[in-house]
This record gives sequence, structure tokens and C-alpha cells, in this order.
Amino acid sequence: MDNNPKGSLFVGEGVVVKGTFEVPEMAVVAGLVEGELNTKEVLVDATGIVNGRINAEVVEIRGEVTQGLHVTNHLNIKSSAKITGLTQYAEMSVEKGAKLSGELRVIESSHSSYSSTPSYGSSSDYSNNE
Repeated sequence: MDNNPKGSLFVGEGVVVKGTFEVPEMAVVAGLVEGELNTKEVLVDATGIVNGRINAEVVEIRGEVTQGLHVTNHLNIKSSAKITGLTQYAEMSVEKGAKLSGELRVIESSHSSYSSTPSYGSSSDYSNNE
């Protein structure tokens, strides 16, 4: 990542921001975001927490997201991640150790609507990559 890429947001460790954020390119969260984050690409670092919903094309979670995700392309969940709420995704990869709780739904690739049948229902501790 560039030092100061145009159209991007960086929330540093120890920083708290509140509100709805419209970020044209990329958001990196190492601090705390309370609210909704709408962007093209998101990285929630290991120290990052999003108390709200993320809407993006590509997302990597190493930290915590408490109110779910809507990912229209690829969701990458690392072993240190903790996600709660409704998670909607087109593609997903999950590392062993990640903690997911809530509902997972696949977004149909040809449309932005999602399947009415969830892939998984309740809390899950992933013990293998999928």
C-alpha cells in the first residue's frame, strides 16, 4: 500500500472514529470504527475493530467485525478474525482458528441478490480451510 493513496482511509491503532464512511478506494482499520464503512477494499488489521457493517468488494479480516459484512467479490478471513452478524459474500476463504458467529449467505455471482438458503447457521470455529 502507498504511504498516502488517493481516496483511501487509514484508522490507526488507538484511533476511534464514528459515523458512516464512504471511501472510494481502500480502508485500513487498525483502530476502532463505530458505524458503517462503504468502500472498494477493506483490511481490518489484527488490532482493528469495526462496530458496524462493512460493504465492499474485497475484504480481509484479521481483527473484529461486530455487525456483519456484505462482500461482492472476495472475503478473506484470517485465523485471528472474529466476525458476528450476517455475512454475505460471493467468495470466501477462511483460515483455521477464525471465529464466525451469525449467518453466512452466498451472493449469487450474476446478481447482487443472495441465496435464501444460508451456507451455515450458527456459531462456528473453523478447524480447516474452506
